[in-house]
Amino acid sequence: MPSFFQIVTNTPLWVWPLMVLVVWLGVLGLKPRVLPLWRLAILPGVGVITSFTGIAQASLPGLAAAGWTIALLAGLPLGRALGLRRGVRRLEDGRLEMTGGWFMLVFGLSIFAARYALGVLFGVVPALKAEPLWILVSGGVGGLVAGIGIGWLAGVYLRTPGTRIRRAMVGLWVGSASLVLAIAAAFGAVIAFSAPGALPRLAAGDSLPGVESWNRSEIPKVERVAARDGAPLTYRLYPGAKDRAVVLVHGSSGASISVHKLAQALQAEGATVYSISLRGHGGSGTTNGDTSYKRQLDDDLVDFVQATGLSGPQVHRTLMGFSSGGGFVLRTASGPNRAIFDDYLAISPFIAQDSPTSRPASGGWASVAVPRVVALSILDGFGLPWFQGLPVVRFATAAEPSASRTPVYSFRLSAGLQLVRDWRGALAGIDRPTMVVVGAKDELFYADRYKALFAELNPGISVTVEEGFGHLDMSTDPRACAAVARLWRQLVGEDHAARQRFDFKVREDMFAGMDGDRVAFDRAMKLIAATLAAEGVADMARAVELAPNAVAVRVPRATGLLPFARGLRPFDRAEADRLTTTAIRDLEFVVSEAAPRWSTLGQHGRGELLGALADGWLQLGNVAKADAYLDRVTTELPGTPYARNAELRRADPAARVPLTCLGCH
Repeated sequence: MPSFFQIVTNTPLWVWPLMVLVVWLGVLGLKPRVLPLWRLAILPGVGVITSFTGIAQASLPGLAAAGWTIALLAGLPLGRALGLRRGVRRLEDGRLEMTGGWFMLVFGLSIFAARYALGVLFGVVPALKAEPLWILVSGGVGGLVAGIGIGWLAGVYLRTPGTRIRRAMVGLWVGSASLVLAIAAAFGAVIAFSAPGALPRLAAGDSLPGVESWNRSEIPKVERVAARDGAPLTYRLYPGAKDRAVVLVHGSSGASISVHKLAQALQAEGATVYSISLRGHGGSGTTNGDTSYKRQLDDDLVDFVQATGLSGPQVHRTLMGFSSGGGFVLRTASGPNRAIFDDYLAISPFIAQDSPTSRPASGGWASVAVPRVVALSILDGFGLPWFQGLPVVRFATAAEPSASRTPVYSFRLSAGLQLVRDWRGALAGIDRPTMVVVGAKDELFYADRYKALFAELNPGISVTVEEGFGHLDMSTDPRACAAVARLWRQLVGEDHAARQRFDFKVREDMFAGMDGDRVAFDRAMKLIAATLAAEGVADMARAVELAPNAVAVRVPRATGLLPFARGLRPFDRAEADRLTTTAIRDLEFVVSEAAPRWSTLGQHGRGELLGALADGWLQLGNVAKADAYLDRVTTELPGTPYARNAELRRADPAARVPLTCLGCH
């Protein structure tokens, strides 16, 4: 838990002038005074505005708005009763003479205290921002404050005799209603008329580089399976090894034929490739450029794996995608369907509009109707999936909608392809083996920014930049496609070899060792150790999939992975970083779960959790994040072995001083 000093120093500077304004207005209300009618509405207005801000910042605005509305209705009568108790007299010039009272000061401080307390709470325990109960509570706090303020204002008005005041009340309500109608009309106009604009045509948008030289007889025929709604899902099959399958996803506006060369390269490396056309493309679904709801592509992927018989344990499944398809790969790897595939490979992936990897307008390839997207996103946040079939993205192609081209995307298709709004958190949460590769000369994205982005968010995801290749080259140039296929072999090859030849290798080397061959015996023992380690990590991952919210599952995995990763790091830095990142996520989940009862935990429990988190971040080389946990140890557990060792590591991060296992051995 951060200290009071840390909380204050990390508070944004604009908060303090707001507090001074609120206190000043409240102090003025302690004394009898004469003031114009509009001055009374300042503090209630501040309460309403801050409550709206809280709704807009919520991860589920619709749920926050529901809590706000319920609390507002509860606060209105309370505020009205308080307002009716205030002594008010109207003067001849129309101003109000009011007695002094504590309401304005208490109300103003309540506005400030409520928002500040919630801000600190969500800053200390960020996981609460996504908890439905806390979203409801946050919205409700704002609604209660707004309701009391509006009710108090109405009560004061009702205490004021005279037709002028009553006319002012009527004018206030009429003006408010007019404002609401005007906002609704403007909102509707944005949805109706903010269409994506046309772009100068790009030649590559109409035809793939080198397509004229393709041997058409090598292109597999289109096959179909049925989705849960009965609509067709089309794909092309490139047969290879039965136990190694790649589901390959095309890029924006394309179809299964767009990644033909990439599919052939993977097939040459032994993969069975299912080159799919996403719904809305290549004859999949019912409407070109559209789906029926936002998450339909996710559901289609589940249906496709089941319908093609890929769901069995004997098949190693990789999801691979190019460009927008690469973004869909990352969406799946970070989403609820992540366990469907064993690993993921994203090629030149689209991350998000506000990602540092994205060029403006995707290098001239995509025109986005941003106002319409924002308006529809707001409606969607309130649980209203209205008008989501409207187009929001247009690509720089002159091609008409066809079995090989999709020039325009609807809101729900576009949203269903992309990572969620909190894409940074989504990428940080990927815990399946994942690779990213991009061409150094990419015209749509900044290739040189991918490594820094993933190093910051999830060091366990390796990023490769292939020199000399542009965006479309990564799916059409035979050399680039071969490089991608080799990366796929790296991603799955060791696991495949171990599964296929483990018994044979161990048997032969063990027999040779019994005959005196020490080298063969050591080789067998290393293989056994590596296989047991891999199986152990996989078993722990499966346990977390089965019980993701069980502390009794998360803690053993984290405490097992941290020392294992430390020993592995000199030999495989990338894998060690991935395992350490997984352990840190487990521990942060446990700390978040324990937050409501944190003060009741003993010295050992708190020290081990905080010490392990600090140790994990130090293993990753992030001293700043480690220091935050070391500071908590010294603040919360003064005079203990945990605090003494934390101070030593704070002074020298490289010191060989243990941070855990201090109270159990």
